[in-house]
Amino acid sequence: MFALTAEGLLDEARRAAEELRHGCVARGEWWTRSYADYQLSLIALFEDRAEDATAHALSMLDGKRHIGDSFGIALGLDLLASALAAQGAGERAVAAYAAGETYWSAVGHPQRGTPELGPVRARYEDTARSLLGDDRYEQALLHSALSDPETILHHLLDGPRGGS
Repeated sequence: MFALTAEGLLDEARRAAEELRHGCVARGEWWTRSYADYQLSLIALFEDRAEDATAHALSMLDGKRHIGDSFGIALGLDLLASALAAQGAGERAVAAYAAGETYWSAVGHPQRGTPELGPVRARYEDTARSLLGDDRYEQALLHSALSDPETILHHLLDGPRGGS
């Protein structure tokens, strides 16, 4: 499914990821399921389906939190931030980016092994900045960077889903 997505064969990649995810849910398997959600979220972003991208990114993060996978949480926060920005939720996107940076600094180099996420992140960071304006973006980034990343993760997963 990763290769299919990289090759731009999104329909096939989506079907493979959905099938894999379904099997994981049936077996109670979290690690692989979360990466199927990662792919489904990424595909949804590539197809301009921001709400689906957000739902799958949240599911990925829930799984990664469930198993305590800090690398996966960092990756999921970047993906969620992009999906939130695509959905127009600029402040929540910036909070997710900032929390992700904290997780990345704990696990090593950002986006290690995920070259497809770099351009997505750059595009949607620009979107979040455009939504908020430079000053508000920088203020939100600083506020979130000074906050506890686990509290931000909890708020993103369990808090309100709307807003900017």
